[in-house]
Amino acid sequence: MCEFETPLFIIYSYSSVIILSLIIAFSILLKNPKHSLNRSAFYFISILALWTMGDLVQWLTRNVQISEFFLRLSNLVDFFFLFFLYFAYALIGKDLNWKKKLIFALPIFITVFLVVGNYGMGNVEPLYCDYDSGWVIYYSLFIDLVYSVWASAILIKEYLRPLAFYKTKLQIKVLVFTIISFILLNIAYETVDIFRVMDKLNIEISPYYVLVNLFFLVLMIFNIIEYDLFEFSSVPRRWFAFSVLSVIFLGMFFLSLTPLFYFILLIFYIMIIWMFWGR
Repeated sequence: MCEFETPLFIIYSYSSVIILSLIIAFSILLKNPKHSLNRSAFYFISILALWTMGDLVQWLTRNVQISEFFLRLSNLVDFFFLFFLYFAYALIGKDLNWKKKLIFALPIFITVFLVVGNYGMGNVEPLYCDYDSGWVIYYSLFIDLVYSVWASAILIKEYLRPLAFYKTKLQIKVLVFTIISFILLNIAYETVDIFRVMDKLNIEISPYYVLVNLFFLVLMIFNIIEYDLFEFSSVPRRWFAFSVLSVIFLGMFFLSLTPLFYFILLIFYIMIIWMFWGR
């Protein structure tokens, strides 16, 4: 059994992101369940929620086997980037058939094989449940980057099309920034974590990774409210969405673990204020 304490900050912040993800995902799906754009968005945002749930379980469990199981499952986050690619095609009006979707998913079949066979998955240290991601993380990050760049290229091509709608162009600008910044933050996090495991960096960044997922959700909310992504007939007023995010950040701020994180949260919140009110 592992011996560690789970900070209240972890429970609050991870739970907030999970609930927010599920609300956004189901709101998008229920708006138009038959549209491939809505379904793809529902899938990748739901995967984000499940990914966060898996991380939270690893923070809560004291059982090494359970922790290792969810560590292995976390590699399936590659599906997030695959469904974002499907989403990009749907946004520009190209519905992929199942044959193309399966072909595009071939690299992830390798990930599934590695997860099921427990190849290159790393391990969990039995005393404190600290983990080593294993070499499979390099493969996952590579295909995630490929999917992200691929989706961005599709969106940018549509953006440059002379007859593209102005509103679509505004949506694309935010989406490209969202997915590229998301994958780069993931790569940066894993790079720092690799050096931490190698004892070359004395820094614990795991509690703060949830901010990366929250950052993605904030940008999606902004795109929905500001640029009418998914064409909701009635979306929550800007002040309501801002209030919900403010409550989340206020709780995270008071439960924060270090002065550095206070500063990061403050910068993040100032960015949200600017996005919603300063433009």
